[in-house]
Amino acid sequence: MTNLLDPKLDYIFKNIFGVEKNKSILISFLNALLKGNPQICDIQLENTDITKILEEDKASRLDIKATSDEGTLLDIEIQCRNTGEIPQRAFHYLANMMPDTVKSGASYKGPKVIGIWILGENVIDRQNAIGEAYMTFQPQHPDPYQIMTDSARIFFIELPKFNPKNADMHDLLTGWLSFLKNPIFMDESFLKVKEVKEAMETLKYISADDEIRTLADLRQKTINDRNSEMTVAREAGREEGIAIGEERGELKKEAS
Repeated sequence: MTNLLDPKLDYIFKNIFGVEKNKSILISFLNALLKGNPQICDIQLENTDITKILEEDKASRLDIKATSDEGTLLDIEIQCRNTGEIPQRAFHYLANMMPDTVKSGASYKGPKVIGIWILGENVIDRQNAIGEAYMTFQPQHPDPYQIMTDSARIFFIELPKFNPKNADMHDLLTGWLSFLKNPIFMDESFLKVKEVKEAMETLKYISADDEIRTLADLRQKTINDRNSEMTVAREAGREEGIAIGEERGELKKEAS
């Protein structure tokens, strides 16, 4: 059990939740999160060829895209690091799911779109581990707070904020979040759920596969290198901004 791979690594997550043979696992997780809004009975997965994706672009997104049986479009993302622009990226990704949903001359009541971001670091300044974002009308006297539409929704799941000791042990979502945060310490009662047990067995199986472990290490190195490059670029931009500000300040002094 101590040699289990981290299910939060996008490559491992996709091997468990994003392949055709494991659709029931993903459906169980989605229904535990969505609480019947909508209730999902089946899904159609896209971009399931993991090996091909990695071969074509080592830095490619290993997200999970799916369409539910009642037409809802779903995008599930794993992000272990807080890169500083997750909410903006989440909105951008959600917007990109929408252009093809409304055809010329058709009603604007197209399919609903849901973005789900599973985060390894805290991103949102909120106390709860799960934040759900809609487009809303803000309260302004005499009008109260009101949801404008639930056609586009984003879930932020911040695993560091999730504490299974304080969670509802009768809620299947507790089991899934425990599995994602640290499967070694997941309460064994959740293994009585068929899909959770299958997820754990899949994780054990792929963790024992030398080729998958090698690919997982390479994927983690790629992600680390990319995050490092982004950090260096941000720091360089910050230093350049400070230098420009100081230069403008000196020019202003000279002019005065």
